[in-house]
Amino acid sequence: MKKLKYVFPALLLTLGIAACDNSLDKVFDSQTLIEFNDAVLTTNAVGRTYPIISLPNSVTGGATRVAQLNLVGAQRSADMTVRVFVDPNGTTASASSYTIANGGNVTIPKGDSFGSLTITVGRATSTTAPVGNVVFVIDSTSTDFKPSQNYKRLGFSFRQ
Repeated sequence: MKKLKYVFPALLLTLGIAACDNSLDKVFDSQTLIEFNDAVLTTNAVGRTYPIISLPNSVTGGATRVAQLNLVGAQRSADMTVRVFVDPNGTTASASSYTIANGGNVTIPKGDSFGSLTITVGRATSTTAPVGNVVFVIDSTSTDFKPSQNYKRLGFSFRQ
């Protein structure tokens, strides 16, 4: 029993020294990913693998929303263009009820970690107009980057 009072402090000291290893110089350089910031921060919609954010349009005015795209990986020495498409599988809104700035081409400036996609929806036709969804997906055909599998889609809902 007398030896036990020496073993426990020695074990605690050994664990304490091992926990102080500060060699945390890890850099994420492997694969460059692109993700929607809102998809990271917002809970997924019921039955979907992505969030759907409500846009506040009304019969008196439309709405504009800026969605941020994040670059996960090393910053680039040149501008990078990311293409964003409308996903036909989740989109129920008519194409004439919304517009996407720059045709869905988002530029992430050199030395920066994010770009912006602007969506504008028109006025609602009535207060009881049906709600439509538009779902965006990041292009997966680029050889320069890959979309983050969990955060590559983002949806918006609004009155048409």
